[in-house]
Amino acid sequence: MNHITLSGELGSGKSTVANYLISKMPFRIVSAGLLFRQLAAEHGMSAKEFNEFIENDPKYDHYVDDTMAALGKTDDKIIFDSRMAWHFVPSSFKIYLYVDVDTATERIFNDVGRVSESYADKATARQQIIDRRKSELLRYQNFYHCDLDDLNNYDLIVDTSHATKDEVNELVYNCFKAFEEGRDYGRAWLSPKSLIINKGDDNDADQAVEIEKNNDNQFVVKKGFAKVKKALSEGKNLIRIDSIKMSKS
Repeated sequence: MNHITLSGELGSGKSTVANYLISKMPFRIVSAGLLFRQLAAEHGMSAKEFNEFIENDPKYDHYVDDTMAALGKTDDKIIFDSRMAWHFVPSSFKIYLYVDVDTATERIFNDVGRVSESYADKATARQQIIDRRKSELLRYQNFYHCDLDDLNNYDLIVDTSHATKDEVNELVYNCFKAFEEGRDYGRAWLSPKSLIINKGDDNDADQAVEIEKNNDNQFVVKKGFAKVKKALSEGKNLIRIDSIKMSKS
């Protein structure tokens, strides 16, 4: 596999994972975010302002997308750090990194190296993260009829909200190697703390863990309550999810 695509929430750790992977394998990184930040700076705007500015003008998206698509047809080994690369580089191992908004806010607000995004306080940072996400979802839906929140788009889903950098990095690397070798690797890994447990039969410890992702971007446990509760009691940061259903309501 020549290409890996990394999509995910703001503050989910895409750059961290990408840099770890290139330290282990002969890949190079192409970042759509960097291209957009350069365009935003050229227009004298913040990333959030630029996202809103281009909501109704696909010109800038097309420039970045065409660049990604062209590189995706080469034999170069590339890791694409991009929300939409999974769509424009279909022959890739497609990774999605999830993080809850509160964790993302803490990471971004406290990241002194993130010079392109600065906020007066955490409440402002949190709201702007939410607004930027809504802007991106709307733009991609309008331009490409794609739903970034549909987890069926990806080969690997990892929740970075409560796991350490080392845990996430090693999991992604090992899953990719297993994928290359045709071995089972577990398509989805979420934090037990990110899961909503309502009620259910928790007597069967061997039951597969099945999750439903609802329209509020929440992960609700449908089966496998015993495994989730056990993982919580043991303080595990990640648990393998056997099935994720996307809510259509």
